[in-house]
Amino acid sequence: MDNTVKRTAECSSTLHGQGTGPVVPHKSGGVGALCDHDKGMMLEFSGVCVRRLGRHLPLKFFLSLFQHVLDANVLKEIEKDRLIMEHAATGFERGMDRTAVAVDELFERTKGIDEEFIRKLSTPLVTIEVRYEDFAEIRKKRIVSFVDMVFDVMGKWEDVLSFADNVKNTYAEKNFREVLREVLHLYNIETRMLSHSFTFFGPAGRVKDLFSEKLFATMEKTAEDIAAEYTRKVYDDKGGPLVARR
Repeated sequence: MDNTVKRTAECSSTLHGQGTGPVVPHKSGGVGALCDHDKGMMLEFSGVCVRRLGRHLPLKFFLSLFQHVLDANVLKEIEKDRLIMEHAATGFERGMDRTAVAVDELFERTKGIDEEFIRKLSTPLVTIEVRYEDFAEIRKKRIVSFVDMVFDVMGKWEDVLSFADNVKNTYAEKNFREVLREVLHLYNIETRMLSHSFTFFGPAGRVKDLFSEKLFATMEKTAEDIAAEYTRKVYDDKGGPLVARR
């Protein structure tokens, strides 16, 4: 059985249930720093993708038709990531095992963020009917990736250390790079699948499929580059402000 599916099936208890074990010391800085890091990485990732797409002259005009969707999509994702990480952090602080974090419940809660995204983007020129069956398992895998990251980092977190030093105390460099690459890769797959939920009218409708394929290829290449860059920022850190230090 796929590990994500197995973990999802086992998550019968939620954060709203009864006592789940001893409360561990509060790790106040950990989840906030992780959320800040994720936000910075996702915004840079999206910006680099847009700049790279803009270099392809055949797509440059059509980029203007889709960029507002790309911008809204990454902001939606940052909001979902924060929801997931804060939920996982609460579980950690209550002494829960990571496998007890309710992945299905989190998946359902992310739909509320999707609904706001749809409301803002729906116009006479675009309709959106989200087909969750297309990407439900991919999103759940991404949820599990963030839950694991939160439990890994908060399990080692010391408020007196910088974000970079806490990460270095948690992961070998190559492992942290792989964690970042995986969350970006899963985001890319979900974005590609989500494109099937959009119906564009006018010029955008005629090039949507071509644009989606080029977008996915660009996102995958950029994921490798951004994961490597952000890993270097952490592991080359000599005390500078990667994120606000505490």
